[in-house]
Amino acid sequence: MEQEQFQHEHQQSSTDLNPASSLFQMNLDAHNSYNLRSASSWAKVLGVCGAITGSILIVLMLVLLSKVNEVIWYVGYSYRRSSGFGSLFSGPSEQLKLGAWIMIITGIIFVVGGIFSYHFGNKITAALRANDQNGLNNGFAALRNYFAVRAITVILVMIILLMNLANSL
Repeated sequence: MEQEQFQHEHQQSSTDLNPASSLFQMNLDAHNSYNLRSASSWAKVLGVCGAITGSILIVLMLVLLSKVNEVIWYVGYSYRRSSGFGSLFSGPSEQLKLGAWIMIITGIIFVVGGIFSYHFGNKITAALRANDQNGLNNGFAALRNYFAVRAITVILVMIILLMNLANSL
């Protein structure tokens, strides 16, 4: 009897996990549709704000890098002016230049994340308006890409922080 009950539960749980029977027959009710519309609206706001913030950061840091050699930090007389790729990170203001490049990379990450977030919002909104299952799938794929970009960014930042921590010990 116990064996039959176990087999019945096992068969029932395996059919519950079968993608052909459970996932593709799901329907969106009004509450879930509202939540998706709301999430897509906030994703668009997040995307626009991220892209604007990243763009402003990139422009400001590029202006800073172009003016950094003009900043009056007179260290002494120098007849040689650095040029080329080495001047991007070297000189009397090398820490400032390195910080500006790190902020440019951060701005690029903001812009890319904003683009992915905005794409998610647009695709989900369009799919819900048209009642399009394929569009909804594309929207969730865009959300997956957004989370992948964010996860890779967080992992890289954690690695850099751990390397700096290990270097300081």
